[in-house]
Amino acid sequence: MMGRPSIDGVRHTARLGILVAVALLGTVGCSRSADTVESRASAQPSLSPSPAAMRLDKPEKLLGRWNESVDRRLIGLAEKNMGFFKTFVQGEPTSAVGTAYVVAKERRSPERGIYRDDDRFILLSGVSGTVTAPDAVLDAVFAGLTAVDEVKPVSSGPLGGKARCGVGRSEDVRIDVCVWASAQTLGMIHFGGLTQADDPGEKFRKIRSQTEHSAG
Repeated sequence: MMGRPSIDGVRHTARLGILVAVALLGTVGCSRSADTVESRASAQPSLSPSPAAMRLDKPEKLLGRWNESVDRRLIGLAEKNMGFFKTFVQGEPTSAVGTAYVVAKERRSPERGIYRDDDRFILLSGVSGTVTAPDAVLDAVFAGLTAVDEVKPVSSGPLGGKARCGVGRSEDVRIDVCVWASAQTLGMIHFGGLTQADDPGEKFRKIRSQTEHSAG
């Protein structure tokens, strides 16, 4: 896409923080959500284990041209999401990922810190392990995404499980949020600055396929 305005990294991350770190992932709310899922899962039949264990690893490059960010403010938000998801896994996660990607080259200056000439970003967060009651997990996650509307089920892709996507906005920045949950993995992708025409749902499935694979 052409003609996207330059955006200061500090202001951008501050706006993003309103949506992601404050509205979405309060520590107390995370604990209550995990407890709710555990109680709902105990009332459901046990799931048969998958024949192949899965794990998550961060791709070197997303979608062919998105590079991993060096901006600790963006990465910190993705890591916060990752920590949130660990509360939904039985026992210790077998793998975890929390990082950020940007489409434009990042620069650094004393006045602006890390900045870029394109405001788009992707946050990738997830864990692998034993995830019970994927539907209940998705309910709990989106119950905490109070700034996200228009939540709808979407195809989770060939890796299976359940997935939903919604849309939020922090000032003038559109935030598309897609979350998936399966018996072995749980993850969330934030797309910042994309449009509906960019088809975030399809990008979500491609990124998940890049990130999740057999542990064997």
